[in-house]
Amino acid sequence: MSTLRCSPSSTDLLEGRSSGDWSGPGRPLCEPDPRPDDEPMRRWARANGFLVNDRGRVPASIRDAYENSRR
Repeated sequence: MSTLRCSPSSTDLLEGRSSGDWSGPGRPLCEPDPRPDDEPMRRWARANGFLVNDRGRVPASIRDAYENSRR
């Protein structure tokens, strides 16, 4: 007798059948909220001539410049 307990959908995956609700490894179910300091950093970057997207990761060069301006 196996001590491994699986839900029906994980059992299906182990047997090679898909229950249709698995999105794959590494894919979050929802997008995480941006860091709380990203929006002020984006506003600062735009006001200081940097090109920055509305969404996604803020480049390290902009983060560094922002941090240096705050010191």
